[in-house]
Amino acid sequence: MRTALGRRFRDRGRRDGQSGVALLVTISALSLLIALVAQFSYGTTVDVSQAANARDEIRAHYLARSAMELSRLLIKIQLKFVEPIMAQAQKMLAAMNEGQDLGISLRVTDYTGPLLGFFSGNKTDVAMLGSMVGIDTAEAKGLKIVPGSMNAEITNEDGKIDLNCGAGPAPTRARQMVIFRLLSALTMSPRYDLLFSTPDADGRFVDRVDLARALMDWSDGDEQMFSVDANSAGPEDYRYDQRADPYLAHNNYYDTIGETGLVRGMNASFTEAFQPYFTTYASNQDCKVNLASVKGDCTPLIVGLVRAALIPDPTKPPDDISILDDNRLYPLASVLCERGAAVGFDNLDTVIKVLSDPAGSLSKDDPRFQMMQNLTGVTISKAQLQQVAYVGPPRVYRVVATGESGKVKKRITAILDTARSLDNPVTNDAASEKAAGVIQYWREE
Repeated sequence: MRTALGRRFRDRGRRDGQSGVALLVTISALSLLIALVAQFSYGTTVDVSQAANARDEIRAHYLARSAMELSRLLIKIQLKFVEPIMAQAQKMLAAMNEGQDLGISLRVTDYTGPLLGFFSGNKTDVAMLGSMVGIDTAEAKGLKIVPGSMNAEITNEDGKIDLNCGAGPAPTRARQMVIFRLLSALTMSPRYDLLFSTPDADGRFVDRVDLARALMDWSDGDEQMFSVDANSAGPEDYRYDQRADPYLAHNNYYDTIGETGLVRGMNASFTEAFQPYFTTYASNQDCKVNLASVKGDCTPLIVGLVRAALIPDPTKPPDDISILDDNRLYPLASVLCERGAAVGFDNLDTVIKVLSDPAGSLSKDDPRFQMMQNLTGVTISKAQLQQVAYVGPPRVYRVVATGESGKVKKRITAILDTARSLDNPVTNDAASEKAAGVIQYWREE
């Protein structure tokens, strides 16, 4: 008995030394399986997200492209159909109302967003838009796009100061004078005195004439500093190559409007104040601003145009010093800007009439009517205004088209010139391609 119990005790000891091995093997196998499943689940989630993102990238890209092509279609409709009809309507209005100081304006490009709602809106939006134009969209096919949205904004570049008009390897002196007058007059307002009395990061001050001159010298091909008197011009000495981060003057056309930030004197404050009124896309060979294309917050630009017309030489005081008074010009310019955006300008005479007779340019119901009774108008001739401005159909358009799908948003910015000749047609129908606007600039982001 004693021998049997001893043997049994020794056998249990051996068994106790081997106990738990199966449990450890099971736990290890489960841990490995859990890690593999987690890795597989994570990899699958990443793959699904990447596939969804790639799908949304493609959708957003083509939604933005669709918005761009529809915008080009609207531009073509505006030029081929709306502009001729509006010209006839303006003539009829002028014949019926001799005292009419502003014409009528209809631009389908101003309603790009709502019109694109036919394709990117929901069923209710499409039905509402259809009812506005008398179309029953209940049975219409192809109006609903894939999940996502698109939009576009169309503006004109003609209503800005074209910095490239007086630029290039061989700039024309007459064009440079027009640009110099426009740039100097735009900065002439006393409201900008603080900008010109504050030193830049290098501790240097810049005056209005120097800033206008620097903007022109950056883009002309010579090494002579611009001067109103061509015989007294000296060498350009802006010392761009002596900065902490040296570079050379471009001495050629501006590539983009952002390049003006490299010009001496154009710090962030000047850029914010003046850059909205600049463009680098040539549209008028005489460097004039198209008043028919002036939209938005255009009061400073209108004030600058009036002063540029009345001050042929910005380096000398004007004959009538009162035109430098913002309290006199800004109310007139605000009326012009507001009414021009509402009903458009049909010719320069309507602008001159508002400037010369501010009291008669407003109805008695207008809150500003009483103020205008005591405001002295500005005497300006048509010949003077024609030196810096004109009224005509828009030519150069900026289109910002956006497409959005899921969490992806694409934006395409394009500049279209409707009067430029095609250098490299991409279709067999070159006339149709040109009618929708020749692309001068294209950027997708």
